[in-house]
Amino acid sequence: MRTQLTNIQLYKLLLINNQKPIGGKMRTNKLLLFGLFLLLFSSTLLAQDYERKEVVVPKVDPSAITIDGQMNESAWQNAGEANLITSTGYEIFSLYYYREGLSEPDFDELYGRMLWSKDTLYLFMHIDEFHNDSTNLFWNGQWTGDQLFVSLSDRMARNMMGWYDGNSYATPDGPYHFWILGPDVTLNGGNETFIPEEYRGCYEDSLATFDPAEFVRWSTQIDTNTGVWNVEMAIYNPNVNAQGRLGFNIGGSVGSSYTHAIYGDAYAYYTWQPNVPDDPFGDPFGNGDPGFYNLANSEYWAVLKFEPGIDDIIRKEVQVPVVDPTALTIDGVMSESVWDDAGTANLITSTGYEIFSLYYYREGLTEPDFDELYARLLWAKDTLYVFMNWDEFHNDSTNLFWAGQWTGDQLFLSLSNRLSRPMMGWYDGNVYAAPDGPYHFLVLGPDFTLNNGDSTYVPEEYRKCFNQSDSVKIFYSSDIARWATTIDTMSGKWTTEMAIYNPHVTAQSGIGFNIGGSVGSSYTHAIYGDAYAYFTWQPNIPDDPFGDPYGNGDPGFYNLANNDYWALLKFMNGPVSVEPQDITSTPPTKYNLHQNFPNPFNPTTTIRFDVAQSSVVNLKVYNLLGQVVVTLVDGQNMSQGTYQVQWDAKDLASGIYLYQLEAGDVKVSRKMILLK
Repeated sequence: MRTQLTNIQLYKLLLINNQKPIGGKMRTNKLLLFGLFLLLFSSTLLAQDYERKEVVVPKVDPSAITIDGQMNESAWQNAGEANLITSTGYEIFSLYYYREGLSEPDFDELYGRMLWSKDTLYLFMHIDEFHNDSTNLFWNGQWTGDQLFVSLSDRMARNMMGWYDGNSYATPDGPYHFWILGPDVTLNGGNETFIPEEYRGCYEDSLATFDPAEFVRWSTQIDTNTGVWNVEMAIYNPNVNAQGRLGFNIGGSVGSSYTHAIYGDAYAYYTWQPNVPDDPFGDPFGNGDPGFYNLANSEYWAVLKFEPGIDDIIRKEVQVPVVDPTALTIDGVMSESVWDDAGTANLITSTGYEIFSLYYYREGLTEPDFDELYARLLWAKDTLYVFMNWDEFHNDSTNLFWAGQWTGDQLFLSLSNRLSRPMMGWYDGNVYAAPDGPYHFLVLGPDFTLNNGDSTYVPEEYRKCFNQSDSVKIFYSSDIARWATTIDTMSGKWTTEMAIYNPHVTAQSGIGFNIGGSVGSSYTHAIYGDAYAYFTWQPNIPDDPFGDPYGNGDPGFYNLANNDYWALLKFMNGPVSVEPQDITSTPPTKYNLHQNFPNPFNPTTTIRFDVAQSSVVNLKVYNLLGQVVVTLVDGQNMSQGTYQVQWDAKDLASGIYLYQLEAGDVKVSRKMILLK
């Protein structure tokens, strides 16, 4: 998405006073006056691929929250925030509502607060609407009066259908939105809804009425005399869990009996995301319709990041760079240069072990039967690219060997964008959960399968036909993946390259991921009657390949039956050429953000920063409208040291940009100049 501001428009934006009284309230304008210098370098300002607003959401004990329409529990004091209208400013894009002279939207306050527990998002919405001769709380059905839209998605790569029906058929994963009218929380107003083919479990299931009570509990408080409308919700979503990420937005419309009588309708749309900060009527991308960004499009929704609680398992996080799909050929060979900067899953390399494996009938074994075992990871929208390198010993007791499921060499690749939903534990690959997950592929030599291509019983909660008739099914991996393999049985080398569809693979999202398998050989199969020794990437004891991290004795369990310990892949947005690297042995004693070099630059520059102690680090680049252009370091746990990141801005326009370091309690910014 790109938008252009003329020089005159930019000039006016940059001359807005730092504090401007609007409608009797003081709003803070954060535009930077030094942005005038941008005119020296570019005649237009181009907004790059949109980066979503991110909000950290704390965990709560469900027993601490009562769904009663009141935000009187102390847990809400530390909640995540969506501040559309508060005394400190605006984060809203709204319409004038037939009144071009309107100086501010018709609210004293409008905000949301968010908390989470496993599989549940808690939301408190506070709406304090003006109450005067031209506006008041007013409901008169769908498409008129006051409306509230609450939008969710754990499929951030999948867009809304754009049919203005709430996308209700996509519940509970999304993208979809609730339609709230006074005391009524609905899905598409409670109307019968046509279901597009891609959302049908069975072709004949073309119409349905969706019941919100299947996914949400709620309570409202309404005072029409003061214009206060509170909505408290506990919403089920299968990706709400520690370290999970969820697309989220808030929108609605303003109405009154007065305007309904005059104009025949009574709505003026608004949306939380996207917006021009502290410019409530500013149209960030020029389409003129705030309602579009909840009702028809999900690409601009914020990202909720669920902060782990003290008792949560902390998953290993791997940053995965974006790739141009045309730069890759799925041929089983990692010959393209784009793999050089890929995310890594190093089970066995020359530098150490990240693997939990079994001895395979040989208690005296000193290491697993591999020279190398690793994966490389890249992404494009809705597609995860995986290259798996398997270099097995080839001697008198081990060699590449396949003899069907549960014997010989096997590779498991596990994925999930539903981090709070467990595997069924039936050792069938959970394939009925594909493509969202949790599930795993079973790879046997050249065969890339879902449960070996066998007919699989489908548990009731995963059946998609309304009449539950789809109880047994064969699942085809070719419906959701492309792959190629190379095999050399003489050397023990087996490579598998894959392009896997997942609807949550996009910038700023994250999915659960794991690797596992078994080692086999014709020799051990002849002696023992089977030929497998399970292994898993996560969990493990670093550099102790036979160490059992949780004492259950079965590495296979962590791919085949349980997904609590899978890693989290975080999909990086923007043209970052290298990940942060420690560059000095002298530990810094304070946090510092150095001036980029070179500066001015074209198109690459290096940013160096100091971390005084182990901290969660964020490093972001902003344009002069305060919009995030790229996230260079995204919530990464970094130890004490000095680091540097190289940034390639080849796709950006010339101008002044800000880069900001957040680490510990420190936040520091500098400016830099891209001059082409």
